[in-house]
Amino acid sequence: MLDRKSDKQASSKPKTDQPVTTKQQSPLRNRWLTLGLGLGGAAAVAATLGTLLAVFVASRPLKQGSASSELSNSPENLTDVFHSSLTHPVNLLVLGIDNDDSFVNPRLSTHPTSNDALASNTDTMLLVRFLPDTRQINVLSIPRDTLVRLPGVGVAKIDSTNWRGGIKLAAATVSRQLENVPIDRYIRLSRNGFIHLVDALGGIEVTVPKKMDYVDNTQHLNIHFLPGKQKLNGQHLEEYVRFRHDKLGDIGRVQRQQEVLKAIQRTLLQPETIAKLPTLMQIAQENIDTDLSLDEMLALVRAVLTNERERNNFLMLPGRYSRRDEYPRSYWIENTLAAAPILARYFDVHTHSGTPEVTSSVSPSHLKIAVTNAIGQPGLGERAIAMLRQQGFTNARLSDHDVNLSADASAKTHIIAQHGNPEDANAVQKVLGMGHVQVSATGDIWSDVTIVIGADFPSQPQQ
Repeated sequence: MLDRKSDKQASSKPKTDQPVTTKQQSPLRNRWLTLGLGLGGAAAVAATLGTLLAVFVASRPLKQGSASSELSNSPENLTDVFHSSLTHPVNLLVLGIDNDDSFVNPRLSTHPTSNDALASNTDTMLLVRFLPDTRQINVLSIPRDTLVRLPGVGVAKIDSTNWRGGIKLAAATVSRQLENVPIDRYIRLSRNGFIHLVDALGGIEVTVPKKMDYVDNTQHLNIHFLPGKQKLNGQHLEEYVRFRHDKLGDIGRVQRQQEVLKAIQRTLLQPETIAKLPTLMQIAQENIDTDLSLDEMLALVRAVLTNERERNNFLMLPGRYSRRDEYPRSYWIENTLAAAPILARYFDVHTHSGTPEVTSSVSPSHLKIAVTNAIGQPGLGERAIAMLRQQGFTNARLSDHDVNLSADASAKTHIIAQHGNPEDANAVQKVLGMGHVQVSATGDIWSDVTIVIGADFPSQPQQ
């Protein structure tokens, strides 16, 4: 990797017309501390974390990647100012690296270094869009088995791009696969880094939807979970998100990753996180590779801590499993027609042939609705289906899908827009007269809308 740029270099003029610039806030650190004292709950924690983060990042900068001049939308030089905020939307590629000891990249030496740990296959691939004007964050999960075609290779899985050609090939492949979506910056996090970060946070609370058992000595996996709410340490949480030995395979893994991301954000906003910040920053320094400048990193963290969490959108690249008569290996084949409106609405990407309308054109009778009962009280799912069918939503059914829920999700009814279609979810909410609508890919993957009945669902029909 290249050494971090000097302060003199970092202050020179960016090379692109639309860099990931940030606007400077007050340079006085005490401004945020004072503001934090006047705010309540998560806002105070976010403000304080932002201030302390500036101090610790300045003294412990992250590894600076060598790809800043290789990604098409990345200027080489950026300013270095504390307490900055984004001035325009930014697309960030996030790669979780599967640096398992059993994997040896043939392109590397036989004695891997710490940098080599970030040159393996990707276990997690996310495209994250930050929207400062609306304080929203859109997250697109790209299944690791997604079929791509690479120059000189042919058909391959997208998770191999990082070890084949590093971040340059990974970013170029994602951009090309997603209708040339611009990628402004990247972050690569090692597997061990994820484990240590979770441990430093004191664990993450999740709800395991079912019994999980899987042993694979070659991958050092010894997974055994019972269903129910529980707090998992770093090793166990990493095993939980990597589990893929059920009928959903890699797609179930993607759904668990999304719920864990939400749980981590909730944990970061807890007051006790402030005291853990020095440890968190040290772990990040040792396990994260990025081409973000200090200023940009602070701006993105500030966006994560202060955004409208209820308005975040979690999506998955739509597609289907390949058939055995198509390919000898299993792939996730993108549905480009279904992906087009998602890319247009949430990532501002439009195809040359035009993009389908993002508002719902599905009639109630054709809308696929799955209903699952998170609290187990008999009859509630059937009653919800009856209510929907009375209003013309005849394609409603009980789901046999294990919905991955956050630890507190069963307290209230959720209506999940599975494919980035909140209009359809809002129509269902209107019929039920209740329910929290969220854009998330964590519902029944064969549905358009998934209803997760919570404890607030009436036990008796309302008069």
